[in-house]
Amino acid sequence: MSGGLPAFIEPVRLAELGRSLAGRLPLERLRRLAELLVDRRGEAEVRLDFRQEGRGRVVVLGRIGALLRLTCQRCLEPFDFAVDVPVHLVVVGSDAEAERLAEEEDPLLLGEGQALSLAEMVEDELLLALPQVPAHPPPGCGGAARPEAEAAPAERSSPFAALRSRDSEETKGSG
Repeated sequence: MSGGLPAFIEPVRLAELGRSLAGRLPLERLRRLAELLVDRRGEAEVRLDFRQEGRGRVVVLGRIGALLRLTCQRCLEPFDFAVDVPVHLVVVGSDAEAERLAEEEDPLLLGEGQALSLAEMVEDELLLALPQVPAHPPPGCGGAARPEAEAAPAERSSPFAALRSRDSEETKGSG
């Protein structure tokens, strides 16, 4: 793995040792994420601290950042989406443990002594940070604006306007 990061980690062991990891992961190695990108070049910057908190609880804190090239779903043109994800994971051994976590804590489900793919963990966090519908940030798309599209909402009447006028005519006629 590039950037001085290991391919697999043992969060519990790293927490026992009070270790931190910092480095970069190539975006092209994050297969699920790469499928959603216009350009797979670039890297995710990773900084993680592994800690033990009261009663042997293991916590992973840090940040993951990347500049992702996505396709705008309005104009279908590429745009850059900056991601800076805070990481607050708590290692749990079961779904029941995960349900007891505070709202701001995310579970990291691991079996006893189980190793974890660091790339998959980083990829999961980046995928969760993506917008449901990628689009250029306000004020809007960088594509050529169509004047008729901008004017259309002001000129367009409600599809129910015809029904309202018909109902009011029927009411007048029956009264």
